[in-house]
Amino acid sequence: MKIALSGYYGFDNAGDEALLLAISSSIKNLVPDCEFVVFSGNPAKTMQLHKTRAVYNMNPCSVARELLTCDLLISGGGSIFQDVTSSRSLLYYISVVLLARMLGKPVVFYAQGVGPVRRPFNRWVLGRVANHVSLITLRDQASREFMLKLGVRKPPLQVTADPVFALQTEDRIIEEILQRFPYLASGQARRLGVSVRPWPALQGYQQNLAAVLDHFKRAGFEIIFVPMDHHVDINESELVSSYMQEESYLIRDELTTAQHLALISQLDLMVGMRLHALIFAASCGVAFTGISYDPKIDAFLDLFGKQPLAKSTKLMVAQIEELLYDQAAQAQVKSQAEKMRSQSRENARLTLDVLKK
Repeated sequence: MKIALSGYYGFDNAGDEALLLAISSSIKNLVPDCEFVVFSGNPAKTMQLHKTRAVYNMNPCSVARELLTCDLLISGGGSIFQDVTSSRSLLYYISVVLLARMLGKPVVFYAQGVGPVRRPFNRWVLGRVANHVSLITLRDQASREFMLKLGVRKPPLQVTADPVFALQTEDRIIEEILQRFPYLASGQARRLGVSVRPWPALQGYQQNLAAVLDHFKRAGFEIIFVPMDHHVDINESELVSSYMQEESYLIRDELTTAQHLALISQLDLMVGMRLHALIFAASCGVAFTGISYDPKIDAFLDLFGKQPLAKSTKLMVAQIEELLYDQAAQAQVKSQAEKMRSQSRENARLTLDVLKK
């Protein structure tokens, strides 16, 4: 069995690399001899990191050849079906799906977070193409409602959970991370992680967040910036840190998915703009709160009955303190995460059922 994987792979984004690992490993747990080929922005790096074949995603001949010889295309996870980033990327991912269908291959949208799609033409073409795939699993109810608004009725629409919930930490990797970053092993302080990204519409939030982080540093917490999209997030992390009066740490090393999971598992709380920083935290049973910049953050927080972090310094401090010291809320996060772990594994079973049919 050969499965082609299309997504935002090979671009040093920790969340999307985690999706690739989670999708492929979940399927291999059920079909150990399954073969994958990844459409990647950096095939050499993808092959090195994931030990799987990869071809350049913008080489139409390579993509067409792999689709011709595969049994199934998975359009894999994340938020690739949106036009906030650009129409170009959305239409690229749709074109891969369309080519697979023209070649007679079944297609699965695997735990997608869909939208926003604002341009009328983009909405029309996404709805038309989505009606011709075999199965759509979605990571939240908001994505399902959006697909219904686009007129998608033919394939089953099933809400599951983000594939990354299927991943779990390894003791060996945790030990490696603790040796590599000794301040994670200190028993003298609690640890507050921060995952930020640049976003023009939120310009000015950095000073308020820095003041909040100073408050918790003075209360005995180590402040640790964790870039998820390495080359992009380091600059934003440095900017927030520059507004702080107290000392903080910044993870400058490029980490694998397993290392990110291990590191985040050692935190007491994660404050995140990056969705998969929050997902990693939830999956590890770590308290978390999100800075809202995109509907996907709000949708994820809603799954856990949470509101986005407030904008004022005083309210932010109050929200974070409540999260840190509310043991009932932390137990609820762990319970919900276990439920979502089970749902995330369902994505692989449903996908393989498509091939059986």
